Amino acid sequence: MTRRMPKRSIDQLVAGNLAFLSQGHELIRRLADELYSAPPPGGLRGGIGAHFRHVLDHYECFLAGWREARIDYDRRERDPRTETERPYALDKIASLRDAFECLLGADPERALDVVVDCGEPGERFESRSTLARELQFLVSHTVHHYAVIALILRARGVEPGAEFGVAPSTLKYEQGTKACAR
Repeated sequence: MTRRMPKRSIDQLVAGNLAFLSQGHELIRRLADELYSAPPPGGLRGGIGAHFRHVLDHYECFLAGWREARIDYDRRERDPRTETERPYALDKIASLRDAFECLLGADPERALDVVVDCGEPGERFESRSTLARELQFLVSHTVHHYAVIALILRARGVEPGAEFGVAPSTLKYEQGTKACAR
C-alpha cells in the first residue's frame, strides 16, 4: 500500500534543496577565483566551476518547468560565465534560493512530465513524475556533483568541509555509528 506524502513534507524537501544551495554558495564564496575556474586536475572532466554550473542548470530547468508540469533537464543554458565567474555564480544561487521559496506548501504529488535524452539521436523520452520526486532527484544530483567537487578540491590541497558532498543519509548513518560506539 502506498501512502500519500504529507503536504508538510514538501517543505522539508524544499528546505533540503535550499540547504544544499546555501552550502554551495558558502563554498564558492570561500574559493579563490583561480581555483574556481581552473581546469580539473589529472584529466578529469569539468572543473569546480563546471560542476557548479551543471548543478545550477538543473535547478534552473526545474524551476522553469514545474509550473507548466513539464521539466526538460536537457534544455540547460550552460552559461560559461557560471563556470568562470564566482560573483556571477553566487548571484545565480541567490536568485535560485529566492525562486525556490514559491514551492513551500505546494502539492508534493503534483504530476510532472520529465523529458530526457537517452543518448541515441532523436531519442527523447517523457515519463511521469511528481514534484516531490523531482525535488528528491535534485538533492541526489547535487550531492553527486558536490562529491566530485570535494574530490577535485582535496586533490588541490583544499578541504571543502567534512560534510560537503556527503548524502544526508550517510551523515545520519555516521552519526548513529558514532553514538553507538560511545
